[in-house]
Amino acid sequence: MPETRRGVLKKTLGGAALLAAAGAVPLALRKTKLREAPAGLKFFTAAEYSIWAAVADRILVEEKPSGAPTAAQLDLAAKADAFLAPLPEADRKDLKQLLALFDNALFSLVQGGPPRTFTGMSPEEQDAHLRRWETSRLAIQRTGYQAMKRLCCALYFSAPAAYASVGYPGPPYELVKSVLGARR
Repeated sequence: MPETRRGVLKKTLGGAALLAAAGAVPLALRKTKLREAPAGLKFFTAAEYSIWAAVADRILVEEKPSGAPTAAQLDLAAKADAFLAPLPEADRKDLKQLLALFDNALFSLVQGGPPRTFTGMSPEEQDAHLRRWETSRLAIQRTGYQAMKRLCCALYFSAPAAYASVGYPGPPYELVKSVLGARR
């Protein structure tokens, strides 16, 4: 019986690499699961907004006190968009590349995760993905995770709607007014 073309390709190293690359292309091209993004984003694209919102949801599940508003209720992704908008172009590019890598299905698979984008994973898979980034041997992943976590927490706990949940009565407005009045 004559050998099939696929059989011959599989036997060669180049053929194996070609088949592996062809199989990986659909993974690398998987799209971000989009959320409804507000109009007028200044830093994020709709996909980046969706990635950040998903990250904030999972990070703050463990960080926020019970009964406190959720990241989605505070729209932390929109707050991050406004905060990050003034970044210099080089920093913008780096952060956008980090978000694209974080949501890449092929990179997830290579790192031992499911072959899905972060936004397409279940909450349990997302938590495991975050832990892989937090404990990675690659500095870019650990640093990227820390940057996302710290900004999410800073934006969350600085939101007036979250003050009461942590027992913070809010800034001392009378003191602020008196200091500002003394400067005039």
